[in-house]
Amino acid sequence: MARGRYRQGGNPSLPGLAPEHIYLSHSHEDHIGGLASVRRVWQAVPVSSSFRAPGHGLCLRGQRWRWRGLHFEVLWPPASVASAGNNDSCVLRIDDGRFRVLLTGDIEAPAERALLRLDRPALRPEVLQVPHHGSKTSSTAPFLRAVRPQVALASAGRYSPWRLPAEAVVQRYRRLGIRWRDTAVSGQLSVRFYAGSFEVLAYRGQISRRWYHQWFGVAALNR
Repeated sequence: MARGRYRQGGNPSLPGLAPEHIYLSHSHEDHIGGLASVRRVWQAVPVSSSFRAPGHGLCLRGQRWRWRGLHFEVLWPPASVASAGNNDSCVLRIDDGRFRVLLTGDIEAPAERALLRLDRPALRPEVLQVPHHGSKTSSTAPFLRAVRPQVALASAGRYSPWRLPAEAVVQRYRRLGIRWRDTAVSGQLSVRFYAGSFEVLAYRGQISRRWYHQWFGVAALNR
């Protein structure tokens, strides 16, 4: 996750964009693979993570800060490690006083159970980033019953060889009345927050409609 803003004086190749901090969930390549490219463009931007690396700040349970009217709190992990696996993911809660977003990285069942023991009341967001791309190793039934977001957003590649998100997991969310959206079907997902409501926008279909989407079954598969 990159925390930043649009302003004058950003990188000339990306006018107006000026990230102010980067948070890495864990050490796996699909979560940190673009860091070197980002740092080449914005060399001074600080980085925090749940693993120990040169130049990194730490992302650890108990950290809290405010930024531009938003309250941030790190719920997990309790300690840093040399190389962070799925269950060492940095879990962030973001609260604007009305709505809450929970970013879970790739946590699996053991970390979900630990979070329920440690801070169950904190796990009630309106928007949940689905743990571990919708894998069967995550989104356990007790965790979802405690979290109960209005909407769940999953990052997954279309036609992924890992077959994510797992259909059993998608159905688990739906049985609890949680609205499901994933990037495999919808493309980039954006959430816009207003004074008393929020909406989820999908790049494919809502933001950038294209005639050829129907050829690839987007309408039929859209969840």
